[in-house]
Amino acid sequence: MTEQEIFRAKAKDGYTVCFSEQCPLKERCLRFLVGQQMPETRSTYHCVNPHYQDVATEQCQLFRNSEKVKFAKGMKNIFNADMPRKVEPFVRQRLIGKHCRTYYFEYRRGARLMPPAVQEEVRSLFREAGWNEEVHFDGYVEDYDW
Repeated sequence: MTEQEIFRAKAKDGYTVCFSEQCPLKERCLRFLVGQQMPETRSTYHCVNPHYQDVATEQCQLFRNSEKVKFAKGMKNIFNADMPRKVEPFVRQRLIGKHCRTYYFEYRRGARLMPPAVQEEVRSLFREAGWNEEVHFDGYVEDYDW
């Protein structure tokens, strides 16, 4: 699928878009780029409020970078036989406590991709539990951080 087709599909799915022509970030913002692909057949859509604070400024809180990032996919094989027994329950309980049980199991089986911030959080939890070796996720996928 081309980038344009991906953006067009997101526009149809109800992704919040932006049409702020004066925004200094528009060329790198997913919300603006997806908005440019909004089909003429849509009578309504979700749009950024142009009057909201910081919209169309360098500090826009609704900005979404259009560069793809590396998401981790799955962590079924993250715990290995060399690890002390306390590591797995420690990491699991902390992730469930912060993200909820559903997210933890979706992350674990790869149904929910882990953005870089969550990957670093997982690595940090392993270090906190006393495991200083490399943490290996099941796989990686490059995608937009919608």
